[in-house]
Amino acid sequence: MNRFMKVPVLTLSKSGQFHHGNDSYRFRHEIKADFSTNTWYLGPHPDLLKYLKNEVACIANYPELQSESLTSQLADYHHVAEDQVLVCNGTAEAIFLIALCHQNKASRIIKPTFSEYEHACQVHNHQLSFCGANFIAPGMNTPEGLFWLCNPNNPTGQVYSRELLQDLIKNNPQTLFIIDEAYADFCIDAISLADFVGKFKNLLILKSMTKNYCLPGLRLGYVLGHHTQIKEITNYRPPWAVNSLALKAGEFALNHSMIGDDERLTYLGLAREFQTELSKLNAFEVLSSSTGYFLVKTPMLANELKQLLVSDFGLLVRDASNFRGLSDNHIRVATLTREKNEMLVKALKSIFC
Repeated sequence: MNRFMKVPVLTLSKSGQFHHGNDSYRFRHEIKADFSTNTWYLGPHPDLLKYLKNEVACIANYPELQSESLTSQLADYHHVAEDQVLVCNGTAEAIFLIALCHQNKASRIIKPTFSEYEHACQVHNHQLSFCGANFIAPGMNTPEGLFWLCNPNNPTGQVYSRELLQDLIKNNPQTLFIIDEAYADFCIDAISLADFVGKFKNLLILKSMTKNYCLPGLRLGYVLGHHTQIKEITNYRPPWAVNSLALKAGEFALNHSMIGDDERLTYLGLAREFQTELSKLNAFEVLSSSTGYFLVKTPMLANELKQLLVSDFGLLVRDASNFRGLSDNHIRVATLTREKNEMLVKALKSIFC
């Protein structure tokens, strides 16, 4: 079989969307611990919540037309020009804008990975092909078109080195590489390619500003890239795309780092401990991950286990069966506090032991 063989696209749900985690709104049961979403495990920073509360009156006015102030601050933060930054209503909007800008082109996607790359490409009539993560190697040639890659990958937690990606981008100028770094700060190694912005015309980097601060409901992200690429994408961006509170949160985040080395080490230590405990369960297969979220293959169908954990224990996991390349028995689990992690381990023991 050709390792890059085209395969049928996935079927969308009745709502026209792929399913995602953090869907607690679908349940009437109290959710005591949410392991389904990959945000910072301690929740929103109290100082940020206090700051936003004091700034809430800003919603009485329109936000900046093109998020000019935050764009300028991000440019300073990354030591790039303002025309190399595009602030978006979450990285999901960025993904769809890029797919729209390059509609009708060919796109290659690593599998399994975040489903919205495929969704956006489907909507904008891309010719899709897929390859496994293990096929990414030094010296490989990539086809003309777009190449979507999440680093660290969601849902596997697999990390690609800066050296490997730099080699791929440099040696394949015919390919536009979209590198999603939404979870880069959750890794111990420095993997971001942000310092290569502007050096390669065929590189776009997606960054989230809500994962670290556990504010996914505000929707805030941005794209870094060569000014010619950013200009083309900006043509498709609507005015007032980012709300005023989200912009305030972005400004706060740039001036108040939440995840330092000590916090990151504590988080990853909890993750290793959590994975070890789950791997002791009979017939459970825990896949290695370089960050705090990871895949688990269980003896029960993922959708059935998810429902059972919600109804009987008030615990929410991510049904990962809809990720291309995974089985109906895969769930994704995000590390929380030790106390909450123990809640899930005990619940699974009561079900399977």
